[in-house]
Amino acid sequence: MVNSTTSPPSPEPRKRLHSINHAFDVFDYLAGSAEGVGISDIARALGLSKAAVHGIVANLEARHYLEKVPDTARVRLGHKLWELGTLAGEHIELRAIARPQLTALTAASGESSHLTEYDNGEVLYLDKVVSSNPVQAFNKVGGRCPAYCVATGKALLAFQEPAVIDALLAAPLARYTRHTITDPAQLRRQLAQIRRRDYAINRGEYRGEIVGVAAPVRERSGHVIAAISISGPAYRFSVTQAEGYAPQMIAAATEISRRLGYQPQSPRRAAGAQ
Repeated sequence: MVNSTTSPPSPEPRKRLHSINHAFDVFDYLAGSAEGVGISDIARALGLSKAAVHGIVANLEARHYLEKVPDTARVRLGHKLWELGTLAGEHIELRAIARPQLTALTAASGESSHLTEYDNGEVLYLDKVVSSNPVQAFNKVGGRCPAYCVATGKALLAFQEPAVIDALLAAPLARYTRHTITDPAQLRRQLAQIRRRDYAINRGEYRGEIVGVAAPVRERSGHVIAAISISGPAYRFSVTQAEGYAPQMIAAATEISRRLGYQPQSPRRAAGAQ
């Protein structure tokens, strides 16, 4: 049965974006029914024509946001909405789980810590804990950087599918500093080393004065979904110091992964293993 208390949103937004708001009205209405609803019922409930509802439903069904109930003329919410909801929930859970580890890393190092994910050749910053030092590495939550020349990006890129790595390395790699690795063969060797050691170092490859160390975070199946890092100005946080924090970084990433349901089959190799 449809929840009779479900009502369309205020008509005000429709004055600007009719089609989008009608689609959300359909989502809201169907949310109250596990058995699905017919086109006529949706049209009647939302005050729309059957033709308008049919067009909306057909488009949403083609993109798997809605699906037909087998052997009926009714429609219900589709698996695409479930996928999006799951992803949103994972991001919320990931940030909540990672935050204590980021806080601990910043307290131990005195430098800023970050949580990122991989997105089409870039890293997207999901969260950060800022250093109390007046001079610090600055990355805005919601900001992006090229993956191949920052620590979290390399920690993520190393564990992408070979086709993803191949595509990125086939394109020209911009040089941001004298330390940026733009030779595909050299970068492949470094990514292989990251897979062996389970951590990555940024030696001032994106912004010349910033050094970082990062480790990958895994979800239940073992797939790398995020990375965490410590980064700071090179005069205070040298490459040697960054390397020294690698075991702590790996331990923090492992704890986040464990809380996400990851159970490694064998212990991860220690930092520095060849």
